[in-house]
Amino acid sequence: MNLAADLTSSTDGQAVDAGRIVVNVLDAHNCIGDLGIALFNDKHGFPGEVEHAFRKGGLHEIGESNRYVFEDVPYGIYAISVIHDESCCGELHKNCFGIPKEGVGTSNNPHFFLGPPSFENAKFQLDSPEVEIEVRLKYLCG
Repeated sequence: MNLAADLTSSTDGQAVDAGRIVVNVLDAHNCIGDLGIALFNDKHGFPGEVEHAFRKGGLHEIGESNRYVFEDVPYGIYAISVIHDESCCGELHKNCFGIPKEGVGTSNNPHFFLGPPSFENAKFQLDSPEVEIEVRLKYLCG
């Protein structure tokens, strides 16, 4: 293993440890639409305001299991949110009570109780060259 490949430079010239986060998304009800995957490094906006995410990505082809990789991520605390955007409109559809009509999930797969999971319940630490995270989609409205 090349240790130099695991380091990136910070703005002040010091070496910063970085790794990759492998996200495995499971339990999609169908292969229609896209998966939107957001990586948050703090609670601001988590899980649904993806414009506040540290990084964003996604998949246009959905299967039984889906893999997305965030590369060169500085070591730290993160949480992931995933949306199964079946309509490919780029946003999560909700019913009149604010409950998602499409599949959603977060890292650590916490239970949804009177609202979305908190950053605290979904957070994990990246402190090695690679961390693998499993997110199981939940369909709360049917």
